[in-house]
Amino acid sequence: MAAQKGRAVLVKFNSTGSTYVAVGGAREITLTINNEPVDITNSDDAGIRKLLEGAGVNSISIKLQGVYVEDAAAAAIRVDASTNAHRNYQFVMPGTVTKTYQGSFMIASYEEAGSYNGAATYNITLESAGAVTIS
Repeated sequence: MAAQKGRAVLVKFNSTGSTYVAVGGAREITLTINNEPVDITNSDDAGIRKLLEGAGVNSISIKLQGVYVEDAAAAAIRVDASTNAHRNYQFVMPGTVTKTYQGSFMIASYEEAGSYNGAATYNITLESAGAVTIS
């Protein structure tokens, strides 16, 4: 998969009703689609594992890294992280074909960091808390 330079991932969260507020662009993002299989192997399978198709637990993990800016969105995310709240997010992924991942997520991990004479940064890990659509 070829990377596109100069285009950031746009992160938005649902503030009220159907209104989404831009959190900002992430400098780095890792999106992982997880599928937990259901093993249906039995003694008739000659020692070869069989998995049940279309079953199991599916989830999406998203890790974001970027430069921290204190604003209302940052404050809301910090509150969600400290209260284990679930919120609807949109992640707009640039590319030849733009993809939008949308669904309910919880903040599993939240970090702020800074160094002398440097920009403050953040690291956030979000875990899906329901169905995620990809459009």
